[in-house]
Amino acid sequence: METGITEVTLKGKLVNGTQLLDQLFDPEAKPSVRWLRAQIKTKAIPHVRIGRLVFFDMDMVRATLEAKNLVRHRMKTAAGKA
Repeated sequence: METGITEVTLKGKLVNGTQLLDQLFDPEAKPSVRWLRAQIKTKAIPHVRIGRLVFFDMDMVRATLEAKNLVRHRMKTAAGKA
């Protein structure tokens, strides 16, 4: 019988939401805890639930955000149009 649990290998230590935001973002650009909870709810970033507590693997979150939010600029052509 399948349990429905996905096995994931964690690479680093687990941190809570406040620690994640402090370590991942500059103080001037740090999003709110509300933003982090919205990301958890939509399953946009990887997280681990242990009971009611939510933890994050810093390396996994960083890799996910880099993959999803990579901004590529348009290169200008010789005519100056993008």
